Amino acid sequence: MNIAKKYIITALVLAAGFGASTSVNAEISEKDFSASIEKYLQSDAGVAKIGSALERYFQKKQQDAAKQQEEQAKADIEEQFKNPAKIDIGKSPVKGPASAKVTIFEFSDFQCPYCKRGRDTMDEMLKAYPNDVKVVFKHFPLAFHKEAEPSARASWAAQQQGKFWEYHDVLFNNQDKLGADFYLATARELKLDEAKFKADMNSEAAAKQVKEDNEIGAKNGIQGTPGFFVNGVAVKGAYPSSHFKQIVDRWLNKGVAGAK
Repeated sequence: MNIAKKYIITALVLAAGFGASTSVNAEISEKDFSASIEKYLQSDAGVAKIGSALERYFQKKQQDAAKQQEEQAKADIEEQFKNPAKIDIGKSPVKGPASAKVTIFEFSDFQCPYCKRGRDTMDEMLKAYPNDVKVVFKHFPLAFHKEAEPSARASWAAQQQGKFWEYHDVLFNNQDKLGADFYLATARELKLDEAKFKADMNSEAAAKQVKEDNEIGAKNGIQGTPGFFVNGVAVKGAYPSSHFKQIVDRWLNKGVAGAK
């Protein structure tokens, strides 16, 4: 018998003529069920009781589902601490001390508003752990953001002249201005070699690096932005710094299983 139907029958048992001794789990015919429910629904009290019963039923289902998801998330985290994702820094820009014990890989899109929030959170992490955390930026431009890929290439061009992070901040702080003219104006503002910047931005090397970063993210389960890996433990979404701190602190605590 359908679980929801059983729950409705529970409400019907005492009021729809079956008697208090009727087993809730007993099967009844579709004809009897239909007749009873129709009779019961003739009264306001019956409608209210069934509505209340259904509301409790679905609330319980939601609570059970939420609990199951929470338990699964905890299990996933434990598994990731045991078997963290392996990602190479490669030629990606890095901010923070080379000797940092914790590396946060950030997969981001310059046109994504949530990624701007993620940028702010990474700045908070670098300030909170000046000696123990470094951030590695990986490009993950989303296809439905028109300026995501061009802005990624523009930042790569700025990186070739040692100004990635400065350019990166200007892009995030001016998401409503992204476009070809703005990329060039920003290069001028940062006193980059304009000819080299244009050539680098439109080069195959720039496109290749952005594509490779994107593929690395996708291979490791990133589907949207921002996405992060804290020493290989995934954080998918613009979570607050408190969430990241829990993971970082665990990695830094050598007494905790799974930390290094």
